[in-house]
Amino acid sequence: MKAVFSLCTKFLDTHNAHGGFPDAEAFWCSCVLSVLLAKRHLGRVALYTDSRGAQLLERLRLPFDEIHVVFDQFAYPHHLWMASKLQAYRLQTEPFVHIDLDAYLWAPLPARLAGAAILAQSSEDDFSCYDRVVAYFLRQAGYLPEFVRDHAVKHGPKVRALNAGLYGGHHLAAIHACCDAAFETMAHPANQPMFAALAARHAQGGGAFYDFNILLEQYFAGVYCYEHGLAVGYVLSEHESPYFTHLLGDSKRQPESVRNLKKRVAQEYSDYHRRALSLAG
Repeated sequence: MKAVFSLCTKFLDTHNAHGGFPDAEAFWCSCVLSVLLAKRHLGRVALYTDSRGAQLLERLRLPFDEIHVVFDQFAYPHHLWMASKLQAYRLQTEPFVHIDLDAYLWAPLPARLAGAAILAQSSEDDFSCYDRVVAYFLRQAGYLPEFVRDHAVKHGPKVRALNAGLYGGHHLAAIHACCDAAFETMAHPANQPMFAALAARHAQGGGAFYDFNILLEQYFAGVYCYEHGLAVGYVLSEHESPYFTHLLGDSKRQPESVRNLKKRVAQEYSDYHRRALSLAG
């Protein structure tokens, strides 16, 4: 199965200069480790990026089998950064797994996941971090995709979601439908007042309450799969030894995690580490 990575460098701005890591060395080391592990365990790796991203990653000399420059005209704002991931998903024409550049696949995917319709890192059903944004969205949106509306009628703001640190599968029609629904939600005229308010809130530094990234990517996917009876194969299972790590949120800035990341890349991939240091300046 093909591994897909995405990097839209417009989102590496003053709000997120190093992809959530404390410095550029850590970010580039994370890119190295994530891509090389995927290459080892999945075989084919593809990158979806913009011209600047292609130039930067060319300096790392990572072994991408495909590089697609698709984000040069990407018009979505920083606070909707998941749009670049959704675009990468809906460009796929064969089974795939998209892996975030702060996530690491330490071993091949287990046999139980072979042929899975939908693959995801883990379930986030009933996670409280969704509660306020889901309630806000259902209350304020002038337009809801049919599957979201049906779910809300039956279950109200009940949270069904999945973590997309790793996401993909074989049911491309379902994956594309989720992506199309998210883009239609962002573009629909009836939702423009809501998104204008969201942009204003973010401009004032109050974006945490309105994290539409987890809503449009992970909540939409979870609800779609539930409403269409699609089983999700989760990578993380309490019945298996851990073989996948995702440095979520603040974990990317924990000193011990950052030290271990840099040390591992320096020891195991010394040539790549030198190039990462050069990129970091």
